[in-house]
Amino acid sequence: MKKTMLAFLAVGLLVATPSCKKGENDPFLSLKSRKARIAGDWLITGYDYDNTYTQADGDSGTDKAVMSGDVITFTNTFTSGGTTTTSTSTTTVNEASYSFTKEGTFTAVWNTTNVSVSTNSGFTTTTTTTSKSATSGDWSFIGKQKKTYKNKERIVLNTLNDISSNQQTSVTVDDNGIFNDITNIGDLDAWEENYASGEVSESWELDMLKGKEMVAKMMSSNSGSQSNTPDGGSTTTTNNTVSESTTTITFTAK
Repeated sequence: MKKTMLAFLAVGLLVATPSCKKGENDPFLSLKSRKARIAGDWLITGYDYDNTYTQADGDSGTDKAVMSGDVITFTNTFTSGGTTTTSTSTTTVNEASYSFTKEGTFTAVWNTTNVSVSTNSGFTTTTTTTSKSATSGDWSFIGKQKKTYKNKERIVLNTLNDISSNQQTSVTVDDNGIFNDITNIGDLDAWEENYASGEVSESWELDMLKGKEMVAKMMSSNSGSQSNTPDGGSTTTTNNTVSESTTTITFTAK
């Protein structure tokens, strides 16, 4: 009896071992392979973006985008000379989804409506921008990178085709809201781009991958400098910029 039970447990461990924990918040063991867990249709149900930057002259700023329900709120804060200015805008997500196949292909849809309001000389203009994007390409796992990433902890997405469109409509009214006969319907701009594999790519760190939920992270950290020496003189002005950003996207299986 004991030998039979031990044999059963050993078989169970052999089945689960190929799909053991990779991402920080993965389940400890899974009966499905990592590729099988990615394959399928996913809705974007969470989006969080943080970016900070600092310049040598002391100016600094932050950009933040947070998704709540189907609305993403963008907030920009900029500080210069001790003065801080903040601007905010909102975008409604009409559709945001990804589909992955075991064969290594993917499709993505990102359709949004952005509304911005500006006031000038007693008139208020509301501008609505409708954007649509459908992309497709291939995806694959990325291997182990020394002590930083485990094997299959990350994936790379290569965009091969992008079909997008954009249109703006603006309506201007006076302070009483009655002067509403000025409506400008902008051109519908549409385009299609085709790319070579690797020309347009991005990598995701799969922080969590389980049956009904997937969390992907994209991080960047960079610094640079720009110098200027007028007329070959002896005085050089150098401006250094440091920027760091993190994007976290939460997916829920359809």
